[in-house]
Amino acid sequence: MAIFAATYFLIAVQRLPFLHLNRPAASLLGAVAMVVFGVLTLQEAYAAIDFDVLVFLLGLMLIVGYLEVGRFFEWAAGWVVERARTPSRLLTSVTVGAGLLSAFFVNDTVCLVVTPVLLAALARLRVRPQPYLIGLAMGANVGSVISVTGNPQNMLVGIWSRTSFASFLLHLFPVGAGGLALTVGYLHWAFRDSLAIPFPQRPELAPAEPDRPLVAKGLAVFGVAVIAWLAGGPLPLVAITCGALMVAIARRDPAYAIERVDWDLLLLFSSLFVVMRGLEASGVVAWMEDHALALARPDSPVATGVAVSGVMVALSNLISNVPAVILFRDVVPHLGNQELVWRVIAMSSTFAGNLLLIGSIANLIVAERAEDRGIQLSFGEYAKVGIPVTILTVEWGLLVLLAT
Repeated sequence: MAIFAATYFLIAVQRLPFLHLNRPAASLLGAVAMVVFGVLTLQEAYAAIDFDVLVFLLGLMLIVGYLEVGRFFEWAAGWVVERARTPSRLLTSVTVGAGLLSAFFVNDTVCLVVTPVLLAALARLRVRPQPYLIGLAMGANVGSVISVTGNPQNMLVGIWSRTSFASFLLHLFPVGAGGLALTVGYLHWAFRDSLAIPFPQRPELAPAEPDRPLVAKGLAVFGVAVIAWLAGGPLPLVAITCGALMVAIARRDPAYAIERVDWDLLLLFSSLFVVMRGLEASGVVAWMEDHALALARPDSPVATGVAVSGVMVALSNLISNVPAVILFRDVVPHLGNQELVWRVIAMSSTFAGNLLLIGSIANLIVAERAEDRGIQLSFGEYAKVGIPVTILTVEWGLLVLLAT
């Protein structure tokens, strides 16, 4: 229990006077400690790693990596920004555009690639950038709830719940669509004074020129993957097969795409699986199961949904959303309404990312990229919008999921 607590403290804090760690490094220390101090054997640690999740992530990242090499996301961002002629339209376009891209491509990647394009456009427009940066981050978070491939926690939920790609999309699409509408509406209200001021000037923005043959291949391969998933194909097998197919047909040096694979995220997942198996061996998970069973009422989907959602929002902002979902992996099978619970976990852990600036990696990517350009996205300004947006979208998500 002490190793688990120390690991999650380091994941949440990351920086101490005598340590400077990121989330993957902190989780790796915890995983190694579980073996070194005898909580798990090395073989048990190997067995704890869920290779279905890692293979699924790797396959998807390869496809997305080639699309990034082909400058697809930069082109898409430029196309959206170029057609927004007023501040109000630009905020709507950025928020909805980020949400639609993140619905199928990982939201962290979307923010990583789109933020510099948006900052370049905003510098030319000579407007205050914070509303649009917040819109980018929040749109990417909310839109990513729509599909299994939208964000890492959805991938975990999709594999562990054994839900099909089509079923996940069917149930979470209205959640994400309504969430985007609420987010856009609140952003317009919160920044109504800034949006009322016309652009000082409107220079032409030269959109990035994509590598059209490579982008066409990448989108075609991703389309094949979606069709295979809709037909009921196994998520990991389809993902890695299409990822390998992309490597074979791209006719580009694969090193450029492989460099864009988020190896840090794969390390984070692998290490957290080991940490959680160690926690399970300590008996703490069994204690959590007992308390979760007491909290959730099988005869009341509403009580179960509200309880699980509240816990996930809190945990996602204390220890981050991916660790929070992993924490519930062995708890959900002991609850009633498992399909509902998994959907609530996906929705709540995703929408919780908008609560605070530190709530999701996507937010931090936008903030750090902006800071590199000398633009400060403050904790307080983000929270003023993030807290009400999170409350509104989580309530909407619960309403939709409990009604279906």
